[in-house]
Amino acid sequence: MRPDFYHTNYALAGLSATQYHFIYDPNINPVKGDDQIAFKWKVEGSGEGDEIDHVAKIHPIFVTPWGDAEAMKNWFVEKDSK
Repeated sequence: MRPDFYHTNYALAGLSATQYHFIYDPNINPVKGDDQIAFKWKVEGSGEGDEIDHVAKIHPIFVTPWGDAEAMKNWFVEKDSK
C-alpha cells in the first residue's frame, strides 16, 4: 500500500481531535451575518502529549486548519456585500 493524501488527512484530523477539546457553543457567531451551526465551535487546550507529537488544530466539521473555514466564509460574505 502507498500513502495517499485523503487517508493521511483524516488520520491527522483524528489525531488533532484527540489532542484538543472541540466544544460546540451556540453563542459563538464568528462569521458576519451567519448563524450556521458549523461555525459555532471553539477549541480549548494546547495539545496533549509530548510537544514533538502535536498536530495543528483542525476544524471538526470542515477538516481544514483551524480558522480557515471562518476566514473563507467571511471573505465571501464581504465580497457579496460590495
